[in-house]
Amino acid sequence: MTAPRPSVTSLDILPVYGQSENRSSEAVALSQALDATAPGQIHYTFGMVTEAGRPVDSSGAGWGGSSMAAIDQTHPAQGFAPAAGLGRVSPAFTLQFCRAARWRAAGHPEQGAIIGDHGYGGRYINEWRRDDASPIGRNQQFWMRESKRLADGFGIAIRCPYVYLFQGSSAKDQPGAVYRADFNVAHGETVALATELFGVAPQLVVVVNGADVNTIGDVYATPGVQYRIALDYGGIIATWQRIYPINDQNAHVDPDAKLLIGETSDWAISEVEAGRPWNITYGVEKSGSDVIVRFALRPGETLMQRASLYDAFGGAGTCADFGFEADGGISSVTPDFAGNSVRLTLASASARWLRFAHQVQDCYALTDAGGYTMSAHRTTLFASETRASRLVPGQALWRALPGFRGSFAGDSFQPEA
Repeated sequence: MTAPRPSVTSLDILPVYGQSENRSSEAVALSQALDATAPGQIHYTFGMVTEAGRPVDSSGAGWGGSSMAAIDQTHPAQGFAPAAGLGRVSPAFTLQFCRAARWRAAGHPEQGAIIGDHGYGGRYINEWRRDDASPIGRNQQFWMRESKRLADGFGIAIRCPYVYLFQGSSAKDQPGAVYRADFNVAHGETVALATELFGVAPQLVVVVNGADVNTIGDVYATPGVQYRIALDYGGIIATWQRIYPINDQNAHVDPDAKLLIGETSDWAISEVEAGRPWNITYGVEKSGSDVIVRFALRPGETLMQRASLYDAFGGAGTCADFGFEADGGISSVTPDFAGNSVRLTLASASARWLRFAHQVQDCYALTDAGGYTMSAHRTTLFASETRASRLVPGQALWRALPGFRGSFAGDSFQPEA
């Protein structure tokens, strides 16, 4: 039976490069709260099936780290089903709901969105390439084409303004150059198809990965690469995964955090759409043993410290020197909160490297009373602008500073990415 035509007159679709951290989680009460923010505005593409005949719903054609299935591209989608009562939440789902809720608040409940999840746990970015052995990229592209075909058939305008990168910590052992090369291919193909179908190249929105509780022995080049990818593609750095509590002593976040990540992503997009700056960048200046790290914040914004952030997760000793580390050690660290900079005195003027919120440490056992922990990549420094979450009572949305690592050649600093 064909799904009914949606009551909305326009739809936004959001291609996602995502895996386990971005996968939807069962959370019935939170899902119901999301439903209430944008009633009748959120849909999923209904009627697709896998090659084995299993229906494809909003959670995509597979689940978990090993369960993958190709969508049967000879079997067309049938319509757009309401995405109410799904009982599941994810960052990407939340982002779409928040955007629709903003439209509703602005007097445009006729604008809606399509949600969909075509990623899997434990997957690399190359799997979103069209010619990869994995079906992930082909599944997502088929979903994009079918959604456009259906919208056209219903006489509904459809746009694809953004692509969402929240491709998490399974890439922690990939060299940066490998990740970047594979991303360039996958993203290039996605943008080309989106431009062909929807007429405009979508903007990249990034949640930077790096939330593992034990980074010892890991390459962990991807956070720096994803930061640079966002800037090079003119994208939006929505937030950093490392600032959210981890619920499994590994790298994954619970449904509350998924809502916070999606809500923060929408905040970032809304600011950029309003013509206001969002991305936080950094610069490093060195003269002998003196180093100044400057952060580019928003007008009127300053640095701030969340001094108690790790009290329940190992304490201040796990975030010494505000999260800065240097070859040979650091003699002193002095933040200039109003000046948006931090002055470091290195123990050695010939230090070879510098890190910020990119520690190599084991935080696996540093859990709070509820069994939660935090990433091994830590800093207590944040940008000062914050806002209360509209979705998670008692929680706030934070603007995370960019973590980085790089090397010195004399007084010249070269970021790793």
